[in-house]
Amino acid sequence: MIDGFISRRLSSKLLLLTIGFVMLAEMLLFVPSAALFRQDWLSERTQQAGLLAQALTGVPDYQASEILTNQFMTDTDVLLMAAKRDGMTELMLGAPPLEFEHVITLDLQELPRFPSLLAPFQDLFSDGQEVLRVIAMSPVPGQDTLELLIPRDKLRWALRDYLKRIFWLSLFIAIITGSLIYWAMSAMIIRPVQQLAEDMTAFREDPERRRSIRSRSNRKDEIGQLQREFIDVKQSLRASFHQRERLAGLGLAVAKINHDLRNVLASALLISDRLSMNPDPKMSKMGERLTRTVERGIGLTEDVLSYSKAESADPQIENTRIAFVIGEAAADVIAQFPGTQFRNTVPTDLMVQTDPGHAYRIFHNLFRNASQAMIAANSPQRRLEVGAELRDGLAELRISDTGPGLPERARDNLFQAFSGGQAHSAGTKSTGLGLSISKELAKAQDGDLNLMSSDESGTRFLLTLPLPVSRRLK
Repeated sequence: MIDGFISRRLSSKLLLLTIGFVMLAEMLLFVPSAALFRQDWLSERTQQAGLLAQALTGVPDYQASEILTNQFMTDTDVLLMAAKRDGMTELMLGAPPLEFEHVITLDLQELPRFPSLLAPFQDLFSDGQEVLRVIAMSPVPGQDTLELLIPRDKLRWALRDYLKRIFWLSLFIAIITGSLIYWAMSAMIIRPVQQLAEDMTAFREDPERRRSIRSRSNRKDEIGQLQREFIDVKQSLRASFHQRERLAGLGLAVAKINHDLRNVLASALLISDRLSMNPDPKMSKMGERLTRTVERGIGLTEDVLSYSKAESADPQIENTRIAFVIGEAAADVIAQFPGTQFRNTVPTDLMVQTDPGHAYRIFHNLFRNASQAMIAANSPQRRLEVGAELRDGLAELRISDTGPGLPERARDNLFQAFSGGQAHSAGTKSTGLGLSISKELAKAQDGDLNLMSSDESGTRFLLTLPLPVSRRLK
């Protein structure tokens, strides 16, 4: 159960990592501190030996206090103390040990600035049978040096005791430091992240449900930025969900009334055709205008329905002579908008991989939008032109017109459904579905549709469609 708590909770992991890192840092500091402790331990004994040597100088041997010397040997663990004078060794305290395996000589006359870092570990892991022969300067005039014999086992136990004290002190510091860091990080990071995780889980389970709304964070760090970004994401997604619901409801409503609406428009179209054949010129002209209006209404209803089906329709890709498809779409549009001049410079032998039906819809939408814009703007020359270039395995088809150009407000949402209305001029009423459908159809065939430029001289679109595989390899 504890293992599961530690593995799941970020706060517990943070606490354990903090304690572990502090302990690691303390252990790294133990190496130089142990070396200094060893040097100080030996220096302290040589200093005490020097004070004792000064006290015994000039005093007859029989008056030397046996209690003083025994206390010194007990406190310092010294087995023997001797002094060198004029090359002669004078025994001052103790007696040489009867048996010892090995003598290790340590000269402390000149203490190094940086003690050996390896020596404490050699003492710790020794068997303790060696004897340390410590040489130090004597403070007594006439004496050259003092020599001490100290069992190495005493130094080993002193280092072990020092290690234990350092370990428990380090553990205490690590726990205190880890706890302080834990509470600080918990308040600054852990709790806000937990709240954010809870909010994300609740939002995933039910995006539409609005629970208690947290106040917008004023923090300037990354946590505050993350909290604000999540609130913005929730608001934008909810707005998107609501828009999708409205669009879905609109599509369902249009689908239900489409049949009856088409019947009504078909009847109106039949009546307008008869009016256009009336011998009275005024009645005939009114009939023609009525016919165009009814046809435009039928086209709008078809656009709405075709948009709802565009995402699920799978293109039937085949090698197609794209010039023929372009000519067919242009012929139908010119028949609907007489007086439009059309020029097709696409080679008749250019083959592309596309769905002929989808390609026809793309060109028909572009040609119809351009023709409507040129008529609404009373352009002196209504001209459409299509050219082609081959580049990087794609056929780049450029569609240009001589219309008035796109309004600035239409370029930002040109290919978004229900947002590109009045795409070509203020006089054309449109749902904005035509270009949105055309771009989706192009992308479904590994192509794309983009606006190249639009100004007072006209509008230019770029349609890319893939070439056949054999043509790409050449």
